[in-house]
Amino acid sequence: MKEKWHFPLINPVRPFDLEHFLEHVHLEMAEFQEAKTIEEKDKEAVDILHSAETFVRKYFQQNGRSFEQVRDAVVEKNRKRGYYTY
Repeated sequence: MKEKWHFPLINPVRPFDLEHFLEHVHLEMAEFQEAKTIEEKDKEAVDILHSAETFVRKYFQQNGRSFEQVRDAVVEKNRKRGYYTY
């Protein structure tokens, strides 16, 4: 099954580095906290998602592991904990 993502995969200017991408996710979170208007917060919230998704995609690509298998295991674990409404 083809993985479904919210955003196109970026073409980074430097090779994937776990710490650099984590730092970028944190930077996006700080920008959200600093945003003054609801419109700015909206954009920063989506930037957080984009940055986190990029991190996850690159992480799984680099390690040659299946995102979907791990995602399914996490969903099942959380379903058993009663975290979902369905």
